[in-house]
Amino acid sequence: MRIERLISMIMILLRKEMVSTKEFAEIFGVSTRTVLRDVEALSLANIPIYAQRGRNGGIGLLPNYKVDKKLLTAKDIQNLLVALKGVDQLIESTEIKATITKIKAMQEDQPNSDTLSIQYGNWLGTAELKDLANRLNQAISEHHYVDFDYFDRKGLPSRRTVEPYHLLYKGSRWYLQAFSLERQDFRTFRLSRMADIQIKKETFEPRSFEPKPMGLPTDLYPEFAKVTLQADHLIRDVMIERFGAAEITPINENSFLIDLRLPKTENAFRFILSLGKHAKIIKSEGTFLTEFQDYLQDLTQLYNK
Repeated sequence: MRIERLISMIMILLRKEMVSTKEFAEIFGVSTRTVLRDVEALSLANIPIYAQRGRNGGIGLLPNYKVDKKLLTAKDIQNLLVALKGVDQLIESTEIKATITKIKAMQEDQPNSDTLSIQYGNWLGTAELKDLANRLNQAISEHHYVDFDYFDRKGLPSRRTVEPYHLLYKGSRWYLQAFSLERQDFRTFRLSRMADIQIKKETFEPRSFEPKPMGLPTDLYPEFAKVTLQADHLIRDVMIERFGAAEITPINENSFLIDLRLPKTENAFRFILSLGKHAKIIKSEGTFLTEFQDYLQDLTQLYNK
């Protein structure tokens, strides 16, 4: 698209003193004649761009148009780029890409010295949810109604029509905050629980909305119990990432104890099962262990049928 190409040309010239016509043509995959027409268009838009003939010539911007880079340090700029590139992996946003291009233009020409990078999982489901997030983000921008089937935490389905307002990525999960026409109230939907999503042609007049902090309603908070696990050092990293190192007590070179507070829910039981034979409940508060054993028995019966 020409507008994006013109913006990119300006961003590149903010970083480089001079760029040849041939180099621009190669960057954008266009002819040198197209590049010269773009220069003329920018000039007509009062951008102080100029072309210089000769062996060392090219296209440049007048010095008084350069961005004052003293507002941010080189490290500030690099930190912004790392953060934005991380977000850009999660959702394809033309606005974020444009911002990245602008910030790159503020970087001085120097060797790549990145000390931090962010990479997310590349599972098939992750890619599909990213595509859905992209579609919903466009629906939010253009105020289109969205229809979908939704499966609640108990697996019960319902058909919803919503006005989408806000996308949220938290705890490796995507959520949509929207106004449900059926409930006549704002609701939060997990994208992985949505199916048969249809972006409608019809548009709506946006309501007053502010993003809501994520959290369970107070009446849905489960009962928690103190649980002590004996675990192998093989899964020490998993436990530290999730619960921190403060609750760990070493036993020997092979194992440790860890005290946890876990909800008495199926999700907690599934988490313990995910640790496999590398962790065992040795003590629990209340009926947690008994309920976990009942859960194991139900699983065993399921596979013995």
